[in-house]
Amino acid sequence: MKKTPFGLSRRKQFPVGRRRRGSALSEAGPALFLLFMFAIFPVVDLIYFGVSYFSIVTLNDLQLREASKSPKSLAVSAKGDVIAGIPTRWANSALGGLARLTNPPLTTVNYKISEVAVYVSVETKVSIEPLLKIPFLAQIPGMGAPVEINIARTKPLENPNDMFR
Repeated sequence: MKKTPFGLSRRKQFPVGRRRRGSALSEAGPALFLLFMFAIFPVVDLIYFGVSYFSIVTLNDLQLREASKSPKSLAVSAKGDVIAGIPTRWANSALGGLARLTNPPLTTVNYKISEVAVYVSVETKVSIEPLLKIPFLAQIPGMGAPVEINIARTKPLENPNDMFR
């Protein structure tokens, strides 16, 4: 056998083959459990909440565009298109189906008159359930508990006279 600079043979320095006792196999189960529970499942939930957030922002954008074009009486109505119609159609679409909501979205529409223009503000509140509930992290929002998301945006009215209709 060829000697290394430290006096050990290459065969003794780097053993070839497996050990007979199976110690590496006995460590695989707990390692996989820890990997899935504290690395893979939280990352999947994090990606899911990113997609859900995008979906909620899209809902708020659709509501804000409709509110900026509609008369105030239709925009603030509980049975109007901004508060009831758009969220219902959004929930039945593929994008709305991605977000698992605990309750239907709550929408409020407010108007503000400034010296320059009339602004409409639409606020959308939702509560999203996590995709994979991790039992050890039940109190953490996003891992075991629902996440509350509140999105509010403002836009000028297209026709300021719609404020008074």
